Amino acid sequence: MIGQKAENYPTIHQSQEMVALREYLTAKDATRYDNQAQGTLRLDVSHSNLIQRWHDIIFDEDMTIARVKDKLYRHGGTPGAHQELFLRRGGSDTIFLMDESKTLKYYGARNGMEIHIKDTDPHSISLHGGLEDVSQVEKYVMEDDEYDKLQNSVRAIKRKEQAKQAAEKAARIAAGEELPPEVKPEAVELSLEEVLQRMPEGSRCEVAPGGRRGTVAYVGSVTGLKGTWVGVSLDEPLGANDGTKDGKRYFECAGPKYGCFAKSEKVEIGDFPPRDPFASDDEF
Repeated sequence: MIGQKAENYPTIHQSQEMVALREYLTAKDATRYDNQAQGTLRLDVSHSNLIQRWHDIIFDEDMTIARVKDKLYRHGGTPGAHQELFLRRGGSDTIFLMDESKTLKYYGARNGMEIHIKDTDPHSISLHGGLEDVSQVEKYVMEDDEYDKLQNSVRAIKRKEQAKQAAEKAARIAAGEELPPEVKPEAVELSLEEVLQRMPEGSRCEVAPGGRRGTVAYVGSVTGLKGTWVGVSLDEPLGANDGTKDGKRYFECAGPKYGCFAKSEKVEIGDFPPRDPFASDDEF
């Protein structure tokens, strides 16, 4: 049956769609250099350490290889002393531009050819993605408590807006208005100062879920997490850590599993004495 085997399909050259696409893409190839200044060349440039390449860089055909290296230094960042240049003239025809006193014209450079830069510096800044891999750039990370102190941050503006909405809601309720669900403001996250005031260190508490009891041992930011967190030293090993996160210690506790971090809305402050492990439910 026609179409079931690869040999039954038309080749690229037989496909009318591919022919039309090729003609569209190459329609202006024959005239692309017509308005170019006499004696100039438009060459592509690639670099051994870089993914990016530069298209249609303009050179003078009488430029010496030494001057070409000076020009390419501004593109790839490789000093001329550490450049080895190769002219790719099409297909497998590649020549080494060895003599710095010779010109591009001497080596037969023509429009559309490519100059490839080989960076010979073992300590080049462009090596191993040094100029392109942004993951190698050290990022500045601001702690949450420092960010909370900013008055013009997105979080501060959002907090002010939420407080304004809450005040408007209270005023409308006081006036006897019935609020539709869509205008009810979202809960406002407490600031560090508010959490410290409500949950001072040393306070007895109970943590949800599970009604785990313990003592507030830390209130503040935790690296890698947003907002203010409460660190609790638990009475029993029902937590997820020992007061540390990612190798950084935030508070002391009895040992592994005796520490946990929770948002303030999950922590209830009150008279929560340690549970007696030998008490039965009938005694309460």
